[in-house]
Parts: sequence; C-alpha cells; structure tokens
Amino acid sequence: MSRFEPHKLRDFFKYYDPENPLHVDAVDLLQEEVESLDPDTMSDYAAWARMYRSKTKENGGTKFTPFLFESLTERPARQFSVEFCADCAYLFQVTGFSNHQEASRMLMSNLLHESMDFKYNQEIASGEAYEYRSDLLNTEPGDGPKFKGCGPLMVTGRGHFTAFYLWLKENKGVDDPRIIDEGTSYVSRKYPFSIAINWIERNQLLKVCLEQGFDACCYRINGGWRGYQDRVHKYDICRKYMV
Repeated sequence: MSRFEPHKLRDFFKYYDPENPLHVDAVDLLQEEVESLDPDTMSDYAAWARMYRSKTKENGGTKFTPFLFESLTERPARQFSVEFCADCAYLFQVTGFSNHQEASRMLMSNLLHESMDFKYNQEIASGEAYEYRSDLLNTEPGDGPKFKGCGPLMVTGRGHFTAFYLWLKENKGVDDPRIIDEGTSYVSRKYPFSIAINWIERNQLLKVCLEQGFDACCYRINGGWRGYQDRVHKYDICRKYMV
C-alpha cells in the first residue's frame, strides 16, 4: 500500500485551492477522519494548532524531536510522541528560550532532573499533603490530589492551574475548562510542558538564566540545591546534544 512520504502533507496543501469544491470536500473529509481517531487533535488547544497560530517565529536552533529526547534521556525515541515534542517546542518558543541556546540548555537540564528524564509528568505521591494548602490556593475538598505536581517542573496547586488556564484564555484565545475541572490527570497529558509557561514567565526564568547563569536557574526552580550534581550532569548532556 502506497503511503505519503515524510513532509508530503506540506506539498499536499501547497496546491490547495479554496475555490475548488473537490478540494474543500476532501479537506473536510480529512478532518472528519482525523477527529474520528482523536477529537482533541483538531481542537483549538492542540499543540500543533497553538504553534501554527503563534505570532512568534521559531528560530533555527534546537529542534525538539523524539531522537533528541532519546539522546538526552537514553530512552527509546518511540516513547516520545509528536504531541509531546510539539508542546515542548511551544514552551521554549513562547517563553523566548528558543532564541537563546545556552539558556535553553539550562532549562532543559532542570526539566530532565525534575521529571527523572521525563519518566514522570505528574507527581508520584497522592497529593493528599497539599489538601487545603492556602499558599497553593487549594480551597476545595480534593484539591490536593486533583492539582498535585504536574509537568516536568511539577507545577502544583489550584492557584497555579488557574493562572495557566487564564493565561491560555487571555493570551492564546484558548478556553479549556478541563484544566480546572480535571486538573493534573488531564493537564499532564494535554499540556505536559505548557503548564509551566505561566510559572516561567512570572518567575522571569529567562532573565535569570541570561543574567545570572546556570546555578541561579537551578536555585530559582528548586528553591535550594537539592539534586544539584544531577542537574550539572544533565546540563553537560544538553550542551552535547542541543546544538
């Protein structure tokens, strides 16, 4: 059976004619077939849609592919989905890290450490310890487990999830109530990297990396020096492969 070659879809749309009813019907059929496989693929909050609509042009630096993650983690490339890679690229692009290679390496090394090489996109513990934590704005019964650590920076608490929901709605025009309704169980799958965007911006992490360097980046993320040697080790790996 003949199949499209890699990048063939780009060529397909190069010749798309909106005045040709057959082209319009064919694209509508394609959308129906894609949605039948996974409705979220065609949603406004899909990683590819957010990147497509972004007004910021990605630079020619690091490309986030399954094979890059294989080099960074020594885990098989097949374990890193297209959506996972796209959401990672979106995080680095939106926060400005994609324009600064060394800063990108600093951030990535910390993401690798915090998530144990991306084995965990949500906290292993139950989250009960966060129940009714006022500093996390966990005010409702069950908020602790519902909003436990999420994504490679382990963003935690109703307050942070609400800030991300509002940021996505106000800045990207994406209204996704499942962020609050379902919490970590949903966000860790749909926004494994994007959940950290608002935290990174509020904490001026790029500025810290550019002006103060790697150690300051580690401290801003961790609030101390836990796991520092492993962060250094992963930083060396990032400097080797993120070129």
